[in-house]
Amino acid sequence: MLYASVKENHESSLKALIDQSWLRRFNVEVSSSNYHYSGCDTYRRGGDEDLAFLYHSDAHTVVSCAPEVYGDIVGQRMTNLYSYVEQNSADRYEVYFDDVDYYLFGQYPTETTEAEIVELTLEKDRQIIEQFIASCDDEDIRKADLDIDSDYFYAVMKGGVVAAMLASYCGIEPFESLSILVRPPYRQMGLGKSLLLHLMQQVQARQRMVRYRCNIDNLASIRLCESLGFRPYGRIQVLARL
Repeated sequence: MLYASVKENHESSLKALIDQSWLRRFNVEVSSSNYHYSGCDTYRRGGDEDLAFLYHSDAHTVVSCAPEVYGDIVGQRMTNLYSYVEQNSADRYEVYFDDVDYYLFGQYPTETTEAEIVELTLEKDRQIIEQFIASCDDEDIRKADLDIDSDYFYAVMKGGVVAAMLASYCGIEPFESLSILVRPPYRQMGLGKSLLLHLMQQVQARQRMVRYRCNIDNLASIRLCESLGFRPYGRIQVLARL
């Protein structure tokens, strides 16, 4: 009974920490309301066509948006940007960024990997990293959300070729976000799991916590993180003008 209570308190504390990190990112002060509007221009992630950025969890919703969509989104306290598309026009708007964040609320697994994993750096290995990204399908890159502007890169090599890569980014909060991309010929070989297990060891050594962000359509990544005990908390969406 005591263990269950401690586990529940840890989970509640971690969820509160996650929400607080998003409120700080949006420059929002905690209030009695659980629906928050941020006047900052966080919604402009990709350019002028972006209209709204939304973070939604069990406890909070935070919105940053352009004035033209404020009335509908904030006025109706929307928690899903697909509602805006449905109420207006699918020919004019799209939710092109729809991710779910996964966290490990329990103990980190003790399982290790036998795969040979190498760490790459932008300073020494930029060409290798860029070549890997350039060789991948655009849709796979979008689903994985792999970005060269990351802090750490880990790769599994097969025959002198990068078969799979993990990139992780350290924000100002204690969470380390990651992306995994495996080349099609090397899928179903457990390389993604090997990379994730390796990162989890590295993250613990850095005294940080893993945030695994999965595109809602990336079923392979969702199955991978759930198989290691990760659970969803927080959804991120971006609304754009077509």
